[in-house]
Amino acid sequence: MSMTLFDLTVIGFAAMLGASMILVMWGKGKWPATEQPEKTQTRTVQAPVFLFRGDVLIDATADALALIGHRTSQQSDYDAVLEAFRKPFPELGSVLENETNGLTRLISQDNPKLLLEVERNAYSVRITAVSRNAIPDDDPFSALSRDLYFAQNDLLRDVAHHAPQLIWQTDLAGNVTWSNQTFMSFSERLSRRETDSGPVSLQLLATALQQAAEDGQNYRKSVKLTNEDGPHWLDITVVNRDGGALHFASDANAIMRADRARRNFVQTLGKTFAQLSTGLAIFDRNRQLAMFNPAFLDMTNLPVEFLSTKPCIETVLDRLRELRMMPEPRDYVSWRDQFAAVEDAAKKGTYSANWSLPDGQTLRVIGKPHPDGAFAFLFEDITAEVSLTRRFRTDIETGQAVLDALPDGIAVFSQAGTLMMSNHAYARLWNTRSELMLEHRELASEMTVWQSRAVPSAMWDELTDFIHRLDARKVWSDDIMLEDGRRLRCHAHPISGGMTMVRFTIAPSVRPAMRKLVAASPVIQVGKG
Repeated sequence: MSMTLFDLTVIGFAAMLGASMILVMWGKGKWPATEQPEKTQTRTVQAPVFLFRGDVLIDATADALALIGHRTSQQSDYDAVLEAFRKPFPELGSVLENETNGLTRLISQDNPKLLLEVERNAYSVRITAVSRNAIPDDDPFSALSRDLYFAQNDLLRDVAHHAPQLIWQTDLAGNVTWSNQTFMSFSERLSRRETDSGPVSLQLLATALQQAAEDGQNYRKSVKLTNEDGPHWLDITVVNRDGGALHFASDANAIMRADRARRNFVQTLGKTFAQLSTGLAIFDRNRQLAMFNPAFLDMTNLPVEFLSTKPCIETVLDRLRELRMMPEPRDYVSWRDQFAAVEDAAKKGTYSANWSLPDGQTLRVIGKPHPDGAFAFLFEDITAEVSLTRRFRTDIETGQAVLDALPDGIAVFSQAGTLMMSNHAYARLWNTRSELMLEHRELASEMTVWQSRAVPSAMWDELTDFIHRLDARKVWSDDIMLEDGRRLRCHAHPISGGMTMVRFTIAPSVRPAMRKLVAASPVIQVGKG
């Protein structure tokens, strides 16, 4: 037959009742009998418990006070308790004189079923009477029940005593009637320091923690230590009981530090977002606006009152269209159908588009996925960048058009020999296809084409050395003869960045008479010889 938790609870209560009855019967043999209450009156019976701090009785149960109610005016509470338990527990005096902390159990010499527990800590001594007569002898499982009861009682006592939580009990007046070792150790550490209100004792600690309590509710109380330690946080739970309350407190410093770090991190993010020049709008998993920064307001001109209502993404995009802050669609029906596509692309992190607005402004909008189904839109004003790009493109196109209008073939090479640009006259001269003008070409390949269409000459090596030279250069030119008999003049002009512009000009044909006049005379040459 197994014992349930309910059975053990009933047995524990009966044990307390039996202990109080036995001690009252002992008191009748020595002291005048007290007036018996009427049969209609009931009283909650508690185990006799005395709580001493030094020789001063600071708390006791009603049955315990009844045991020493006979004392004389000259007799202290301490002596009265020793006198009450002198006969059944003669060694109690020596146990109380021993100042070693811990729990000591005494067995009555007259009745082995009567126990006296003496528990000492750094601040108090608690004396508790426990009776084993709560279990009837005719119970066939009395021996087993008694063993289970005391084993369970010892286990529960050890659990409460050594629990990492701070546990203490107070009466209706707020006085501490019991505390575990963790609470006493915590109070002892505080007693070595001084708070704003002075040294902390066990009772002052309990009172300070209870001042902010609300009945039946959890609350958090800060106990401020010295400046180098900072505030100490405790999570406290209060359980109301008849005649007092139980208090459970756990260290919440790690939780408070984590919460403070989280708040600081959020504040840092908020300050960072507020200083960003990129507009930020974050939508939660419910597709409602959860966060935005000032740059988003400046770019979109959306009112703060509207964004504060946490509108959904369709409402935000719809309002942007009304303010002409989105590209105007060809038809509104298809535009509304694109909302879902925009949202889906943003959640996948694949949405990126440039919004060209009617007023000439250009926004780059990028969708980024966030954890837990949220997503964000980043708005960047790239109007200046687009304008500069368009200007550069216009300048390049204009320069290319000017080169194409020139009759001479033009080719620009970098210092490394890469063909940077050329014109149509160059393509016609060397029979180069126009589509190759945009491809990456090198000086070596171009030189091969030149040499294949001209008479062999050492001029090509000089031109190659001129293009690759690193020192200061002057304009260089020379003439070669093409295969078709035309004379070609090559000009090399150094330009900025170490580049070289090569210009090819077809030399005008010379008349035969002029050719004879300018030709070298063999007679003159012989005469010179």
